[in-house]
This record gives sequence, structure tokens and C-alpha cells, in this order.
Amino acid sequence: MPNPKSPQPEAQPAGAPVTSVKVLVVDDEELTRTLLGQVLRRVQVDRMAVFYAEDGEEALRIAQAERPDLILLDLLLPKMDGYEVCRRLQALPDYHPHIIMLTARGQANDRDAARAAGVDRFMTKPFNPTRLIADLNALWAGPGGGP
Repeated sequence: MPNPKSPQPEAQPAGAPVTSVKVLVVDDEELTRTLLGQVLRRVQVDRMAVFYAEDGEEALRIAQAERPDLILLDLLLPKMDGYEVCRRLQALPDYHPHIIMLTARGQANDRDAARAAGVDRFMTKPFNPTRLIADLNALWAGPGGGP
């Protein structure tokens, strides 16, 4: 089972090819990070590394170092909220990850602010794991096979 507090990727099976998809899970609640890690294991992608962060500053550090293809991002985070994380990621040259914001706040103004900050998809908590899996499978099955 992954350590949802660890910024290290989940181990790949022995002899597995080099990781081709990187995902960053950002949430201050350990249970949510664990659940999202379990959901990601059900996505139809052959090779995936999953990184975890519990606050906005840690998320930025990992994103800058690892350049994940997908970021599952909470809005209400310690040290830096999800909107600011998105704005800072958008400012990085030659890097445009697919960002899905998962939050308990689901008002129209929250969705608008998320889009303005650079979020690609907005989902409210509690989220439907089956729907998230279907969305991610569709995302990676699309043109180019990735976000």
C-alpha cells in the first residue's frame, strides 16, 4: 500500500518498463490521499507513478521536480490553496499538466475561480470513484493517450 504522506512514487513491479504517466495527488487529508491512490490503481494505464503531497507548497515542489502529467488537487490546503497552486503551475514555462480539482466547495463561484486559475476539471467531494476512473480512462484513451 502506498504511503500517502510520501513524495516518492509508488513502486513499479520488478522488470516493469520505465514509468510513462506521472500523477500527483494533493490533499491534506490522509484518508483522501489513500482513496485516490486506490482509485488510480484501477485506471487502465500500464505504467504510472503516483506522488503525494499534503499541502500547496509541497505540491509545487513535487510538480516542479517531477512534472506530473495529471494533478488531482484539493482546493483547501495548508500553506497555499489550490487556486494559487494552479496559478503558479500555469506560470511555469513549457509545463501544462491536466489538473482536476477535487473539493467540498462546489458553488458556481468556486468553479469559475478554478477555471480562471487553470483547472481543467472540477469535481465535488464526496466524489464518485467510478466516475473518476471513467474520466481518467477517457482522458488517457484520447488523442495522444494522455493529458
